[in-house]
Amino acid sequence: MAAYYLYLCFVASWFLHLGTRIPALGSIHFDLILVIAIAALALVPRSSSGPSRPLSPIAWALIALTTYCLVAIPFVQWPGSVVKYGLEKYVKAVVFYVFTVRLVTTEHRLRRLLLVFVASQSFRFLEPLYLHVTAAYWGDKASMVVATGGYDFMNRLSGAPGDTINPNGLAFVVLTVIAFTHFLWTGNWLGRIGYLLLLPLGVYALVLTGSRSGLLTMGIVFVAIWLKSRRKALLAILAIAVVLWATPRLSSDLADRYRSVVDPTARNAGTVSGRIEGVKRNFEVALRRPFFGYGLGTSLEANYNFDATAMPAHDLYAEVAQELGFLGLGVFLYFLWVVGRDLWKHQGLWGLASAAGTLTRTGDALRLFMVMNLVFSLASYGLTGYSWYLLAGLSEVVTRLACERHTTPEQLSPLAVTA
Repeated sequence: MAAYYLYLCFVASWFLHLGTRIPALGSIHFDLILVIAIAALALVPRSSSGPSRPLSPIAWALIALTTYCLVAIPFVQWPGSVVKYGLEKYVKAVVFYVFTVRLVTTEHRLRRLLLVFVASQSFRFLEPLYLHVTAAYWGDKASMVVATGGYDFMNRLSGAPGDTINPNGLAFVVLTVIAFTHFLWTGNWLGRIGYLLLLPLGVYALVLTGSRSGLLTMGIVFVAIWLKSRRKALLAILAIAVVLWATPRLSSDLADRYRSVVDPTARNAGTVSGRIEGVKRNFEVALRRPFFGYGLGTSLEANYNFDATAMPAHDLYAEVAQELGFLGLGVFLYFLWVVGRDLWKHQGLWGLASAAGTLTRTGDALRLFMVMNLVFSLASYGLTGYSWYLLAGLSEVVTRLACERHTTPEQLSPLAVTA
């Protein structure tokens, strides 16, 4: 029980960057202390009277990915960077899977974890939005080439000063909140009120980010919600009304940026083609070491040395190919496929297992969350980000809880993880 509550503290601290906001916590490496304490309490062997449960396919896929990352170290370009930086980032991401699977053992615990997660993510976009409204805060800028040959800039909303997140990342945070609150909070009147209050604020913050990936993904989120809705006509009318009302009220810079997705004459159109060309160059860098790559966490280093751009690949698959080679990319894609298969294969079982609908609603949110991740992965990095591993852990937990409700211990699905 103590390990579970420490995990909730870790989730809140991680996403709210308490170590940055409170220097005293940063100086003592508060998140690291929490991880060590949780591991000591949760991962020590415990005696059990019941039969052990086999590892799930998701666990085996993640073990394969982790093993590959370790075995490849002697063969990569910069093993020192892997040991010094890459492994630490990877471990910090994977603990979301390990702790979620180990500690979330009931629907009640699942609901509390999701509440802390959604509340933390909500704060992450509400804070910069509040600063924008009250103090004209933006946090970031986008540059574009103008007809005269120079550069012009436009403001974009990013994370608050205490939260190092770029505009695209902030857009993803907003969409995460919308996806989870829509499916998890609309089951009762209090949750509906919270959802209806957050929704317009989230959409406004997303628009201010100037994130084209965010806008396209918002369309996907709407379609997913619309398909699940029993009031499709009303929802479509409301969406059209909002678009017609909001479009003329966009600033000229934001309107041009969003128009650049389909209009090659827009001022921001050059950034679209530039992003595509950048991904091509990222893969060219990856092809210099196609088998084992440059090493976990070295995408920025590889691009700096071989493409003269001091930033990681802005495409997940190019990033993985650079860091792990194309063999590692295959292992990573297998991990994603196993997670996706789990999410879509067992959705019928979730509905039968939970009278309150918790597992069904969580499963709907997780499937949408995975689609969002897949869309954003085309324009962002994320091998050592939290999202894939938290998604994998939550998927396994939901399926395991459903299996436990409808089977005897001897019939438990191999999707259950060793306890």
